[in-house]
Amino acid sequence: MMLHLYQSGAFPKKLLNNVLTNSLLNVYIILTMKRFTSSFSTKQTPKENDLIVSINESKKILFNKKEKSFIHNNLNSHIEDKVFEIFKVESNSVFLTGALNNNNEDLIYLSKRELYPYLNEESLMIVSRSFQLFDWIYKQNYCSRTGNKLSEIRDDLSKFCDSCPREYYPKMSPCILVILTHGTEILLVRHNSEIRTLYTAIAGFVDLGETLEECVEREVFEEVGLKINNINYVGSQSWPFPNQLMMAFQAEAISRDVQIDENEILEASWFKPNDLPKIPPEPSLSNQLIKKAISSLI
Repeated sequence: MMLHLYQSGAFPKKLLNNVLTNSLLNVYIILTMKRFTSSFSTKQTPKENDLIVSINESKKILFNKKEKSFIHNNLNSHIEDKVFEIFKVESNSVFLTGALNNNNEDLIYLSKRELYPYLNEESLMIVSRSFQLFDWIYKQNYCSRTGNKLSEIRDDLSKFCDSCPREYYPKMSPCILVILTHGTEILLVRHNSEIRTLYTAIAGFVDLGETLEECVEREVFEEVGLKINNINYVGSQSWPFPNQLMMAFQAEAISRDVQIDENEILEASWFKPNDLPKIPPEPSLSNQLIKKAISSLI
């Protein structure tokens, strides 16, 4: 069964060793990653067959070099910090905790970007929720009005200030991605950011009072000076760099006359489906969006 899943592409090669060395229950859990459902509890404690995600004070995640995995069998004997249930899968759970007291030479802490090459779409979802909850639990602890320390997190994810009183909830930043087509070509851009070698979708944060479609129109006009129509929603993805909810769209450009905002964009060019430049890697939503747009033109 394992070999069949791997050969068919339903099971990523980079997790194969992990599967072969874990218990049958953990094999089942990994094979059914898409059944992971978000949960949160401060009261539950890990059972024997539950799984652990560990993130340290430097916001690095515990990674097993040998098994190429950031999800670990229950390491109760090494847990010194609080634990928080963050996912359920069937009758089992995934727990988030702080740094572990472990001297296993196969276990190292990696940054999000160091971990990225080992992720697929399903594991990216787990990593995203883990890092964003870690940041909310451990790094955002003071009231913005009074400066007083907030309460411990509660099961509805809230914290409160005794002095206001005011309740706080974790924040995420909504962002749009959009690929433009015109005839048989798509528009890709190089952003004026730290990753200047990739051609990707136009992107931007949703502004106050905007609908998603209005944001798409505004960002396109601001960055490349084009008017568009036929805006269609494609999909979404939680993105932990640092805390975005990405929402992807495809639209048609009315003309090809690009005028870039040089403060935001280094280059914007039209490409044929068979002549693409270097684009963002899987499992990013940008990669999925570009491939879907290309498919619509073929």
